[in-house]
Amino acid sequence: MANQVISESAGWLTMQQAATYLGVSIRGLKYAVALKKQDKANHSLVLKSFGNRTLINKQSLDETEEIIINAPHH
Repeated sequence: MANQVISESAGWLTMQQAATYLGVSIRGLKYAVALKKQDKANHSLVLKSFGNRTLINKQSLDETEEIIINAPHH
């Protein structure tokens, strides 16, 4: 897959685009999104379902200081 340039004006990113934008693996990002959907972590991420795809708001990625990929241990 060719590298895509993410434009500054992009509002919503696919999982693959978001992983590339953050410089993380798609697997790690999927864990982070799963935790958000389970309301366990990453509360500041803004997600949107589009068909069977999950889109991530680029601004929410920019404003999030830390993205957690492991569930908090209690």
